[in-house]
Amino acid sequence: MSMRSTIAIGLILLSRIAVAEDSITSPAGADAAIDRGLAFLAKDSLKWKADHNCASCHHAATVVWSMREAKQRGRVVDEDLLVEMTKWMAESGEGKTSLERPADAPRALNTKALYYSLALGIDSQPDEASQAGLKQLLETVKADQNENGSWSSWPDTRPPIFGNSDESATALAMLALMPSAAGGDEASKVAISRSMKWLTETPSDDDPQSVALRLIVWKRLERPASECDPLVASIRERQNADGGWSQTMEMASDAWATGQALYALSTAGVRPDDASITRGQAFLIGTQQEDGSWPMTSRPAKPGAVGAKNLIPITCSGSCWAILGLVRSR
Repeated sequence: MSMRSTIAIGLILLSRIAVAEDSITSPAGADAAIDRGLAFLAKDSLKWKADHNCASCHHAATVVWSMREAKQRGRVVDEDLLVEMTKWMAESGEGKTSLERPADAPRALNTKALYYSLALGIDSQPDEASQAGLKQLLETVKADQNENGSWSSWPDTRPPIFGNSDESATALAMLALMPSAAGGDEASKVAISRSMKWLTETPSDDDPQSVALRLIVWKRLERPASECDPLVASIRERQNADGGWSQTMEMASDAWATGQALYALSTAGVRPDDASITRGQAFLIGTQQEDGSWPMTSRPAKPGAVGAKNLIPITCSGSCWAILGLVRSR
């Protein structure tokens, strides 16, 4: 691509974002983006199911998670699809991987069990099948916890769903266990207590996802402002000139990082009319594609490698986070 073409595309993108910023004071822009995104997820997840017959983290768990939160906040979702995907995950079993654990991470977490637990735990009124499935999946999550209270990520795996951040893995596991702990499960309470100690004593790896997830965890556990405020400040400082956030300093703003930042800031109590929120919303509205999805790129599993050629999984999950960020910050 020539330099002239690159500049032209950049100017078009900036103009779209500017238009979104002008209209963001009205809820209509965000609501329309959410509804278009939900319609994309419904079509994309059904196609994935038909093509692959695979209940995946990116085309089942994050889809159900985003649909549940959107529904709880008044958006219309595809109820039949939501029921179908929820049932699919609830009946998936223990969520254990068949892959041999890495030698340097003998208890690397079962990512499927983790993400399915997160999705099923969002439902405030689960049916019996969902309750039974969630209980089974959480047993796997709890069994993966290390003696020091953390959960181990898989080394040399592709972020952001996977990746090599134990901090992100631990925060996600805590979020998955919170509904069970709130319901009185003592083992979940103990696991969260142990992981909270590890997080408190372990310096952050400063990955944007780790910072966002740690903030969400701390707010839900009602940790003091002295622990939460620096995380809010860190997220604010990383907002890019285009209003979005990046997964790494080397990457451009995208839907995953921006949606996650909006979700975390909103969970922390940052007001919907705050400039960081409205600019982030404007970025998502301005970059949404015609089919309702958001453009994403694939990150390499390790430095020097290349990303995946198939962008369907990350496009779906990135779009899920865009919706999560918009519905939370609305």
